[in-house]
Parts: sequence; C-alpha cells; structure tokens
Amino acid sequence: MPTKRAAPSAAAERVAEITAHLEQLVLAGELKPDDRLPPERELAAEWNVSRSVVREAIGRLAALGLVKSRQGSGTRIASPDGSHQLLNYQWLLKQGALRLDHLSAARLPLETTIAGLAAENRSDEHLAQLAAAQTSLANPKHALKAHVAADMRFHAVLAEATGNPIFQIILQPIQELLIESRRRTLGRYGPKLAHEHHAEILAAVERRDAAAARKAMERHIAANSRHLTVLGKPRDDAD
Repeated sequence: MPTKRAAPSAAAERVAEITAHLEQLVLAGELKPDDRLPPERELAAEWNVSRSVVREAIGRLAALGLVKSRQGSGTRIASPDGSHQLLNYQWLLKQGALRLDHLSAARLPLETTIAGLAAENRSDEHLAQLAAAQTSLANPKHALKAHVAADMRFHAVLAEATGNPIFQIILQPIQELLIESRRRTLGRYGPKLAHEHHAEILAAVERRDAAAARKAMERHIAANSRHLTVLGKPRDDAD
C-alpha cells in the first residue's frame, strides 16, 4: 500500500496563504514596483503568525522574482524582469541540456525582430543611448569588462526601443548568460568588429529602415556564432 502523506502543517498553510495574498496584491497593482513591504514584525502581527512564517513567505516571493531585499532599505516590490528565468537557463547549462549555440540559435529570430521594431519605434533618446554605448565600446582605454558592458547595453537599449517590454524580459536572462561568451569573443577579436556591426545596426535604426536593421543584426549574430565555434566550447563555469 502507498505510504499516506502527512497533512501539511498549520505553519506551511499559513506561509502559502500569505504568499498567495501578497502575490495577488502585486498582480492586481495594489503593490507597485519599488513599494516597500511592511517590516516582518508588522506583517506577523497582522497575520497573527511568527516572523519565521512571514520570512518564508517573503522568500517564496523573492524566488518568483516579485520582491527584492536591499540592505538598509527593507523588502521592496521588484520591477518585472527575467532574472528568475536565468536560474533555469544556468541549471540547464550546468546539466549539459543547454549549449551556448542553442542560445545563439534563439537569439537569431529574437534579436532580428528586436532590431526591426527598434527601427520603427525608437526615439531620439534611444539613439543617444545607443551612440553612448558605441562610444564606450570604441574607447581603447576601457578594460574588457567595460567593453562587455557596452556591448550588452547596446542590445538592451534596442530591446527597450521596441516599445514592447516582453522583449526586454525575454532578452535579459539570455544577455546575462552570454556574458562569458562576450568576454571570449571580445577578448580574442577585440571590440572593433562588434563596433562595426553595431554601427550598421545603429545607422539602419536611425533612418528607420527596419529591413536593413534586421539584416545587420542577422550578420552580427551569425559572426558571433562563428567566433564561438572557432574558440571552442566555453567553460562550464560560464556566467
């Protein structure tokens, strides 16, 4: 006969109840990004539970990416992003179920679409931010870390320029996971080639030529994929 499962404890039920309540407040917009949650002791008194129950409920919300804690600032509602999805990608990578060439294949349709929509919807401010990223990428005095950050920033601004926040959320964890590949390609080939590719994309975005922007992004990602193939498989401890 199968072993009978133990009934959930009262504390576990209360954790689930508080988690669900706070989650609904976030989803309903009653708690907005950067709003601060009351201190643990106040929530514990309000729900008539121990602080450990409240702490576990908040931990579950943090695992869902709905809240974040800052030293000296308490627990605040997080802005929507793809950070929690990054853990899934990292786990798949560690298990060998995901390779960086898989991500390159996913980037191709994603970022070519982003480039085209950015060309159609960009603002002058987006152009200024893209140009600033290019300036940083081209600066020979900057270290590799700064060049990687500028490369990532360029792609992030393009996603923002689409006007569709879903693209930002989808792209962010992929960007984070590709930090190591950027270190490898920029470290081997330098920032010049990436800067040239970005310049083609930026020129197309500036003149609102969606087709040209998509084509330029396609060439850029294809070149990155080739470079990774030449360099070999990245280390298992990739970011």
